[in-house]
Amino acid sequence: MISTGKKQAGFSVVSLLVASVIGLFLIGGAGKVYVDSKSSFNARSAVSVATENTRFAIQDLRRTVVMAGRSIREEDDTPTAYTLPDNGFRTFPAVGTADGIIDIDGNGSSVIAIRYAGGPAPCGQAGTLDGTRAATRTVRFFIDDDDNLVCQVVETNFEQPLVPGIIAMRALYGIDTDADDIANQYLTATQVAAANRWLNVVSIRVGLITSSADGGEIPHVYRPAVAEELDLIGMTFTAPDTTHYFKSASTTISLRNLHSSVQKQ
Repeated sequence: MISTGKKQAGFSVVSLLVASVIGLFLIGGAGKVYVDSKSSFNARSAVSVATENTRFAIQDLRRTVVMAGRSIREEDDTPTAYTLPDNGFRTFPAVGTADGIIDIDGNGSSVIAIRYAGGPAPCGQAGTLDGTRAATRTVRFFIDDDDNLVCQVVETNFEQPLVPGIIAMRALYGIDTDADDIANQYLTATQVAAANRWLNVVSIRVGLITSSADGGEIPHVYRPAVAEELDLIGMTFTAPDTTHYFKSASTTISLRNLHSSVQKQ
């Protein structure tokens, strides 16, 4: 008997083309999901970096600024002390000086400066201040050329960068006009000095613009078409670029350590 083998049919060219198209479609879909997920992750990371920079900056500012006036002697913090050249021992240094308060400096930010004589040493330094007149420290916060929030101690010529990605800072001073220890209006340092109202300052309002900093660029798909405008406690601040995420925030710090005679005047 002669046996005849059965022929096995293969895939046709059309079937192979259809399978290839389906495969490419699935691969493309998976690739798009991956790219979108990565872009979303990078965008969230940029937001997270800016948010953390803001949080750390506010914590560092509050920790020190709240100490303003602690152990400062009342005889060094009188109305007359603010009409004469800075004695180096009053709560608020002179405005517009190299070692004092500045409304807007060369980097477009405020410089905050306060003094205290008792409590933890400022700017992360070890030890404590013993409350004597000789222990008085002038502590300044400013933004340097590299967008770092810097803490400076004038008397010891010490500087410590605290937080990166701080693009701008503005400070306003809360004035108590009815002796209830609550600020009724907020003025610039220049306005406070012109009216000699430093003994009525009970709080400082600080506005910050923070960024995701280097390495925290946002994906192209999430970048705005033009630089964003942000509010800096009443001032309009234009973001320097569209490649990073920028965040506006503010906090009000009550100056609880001022002696009562200062707060009530």
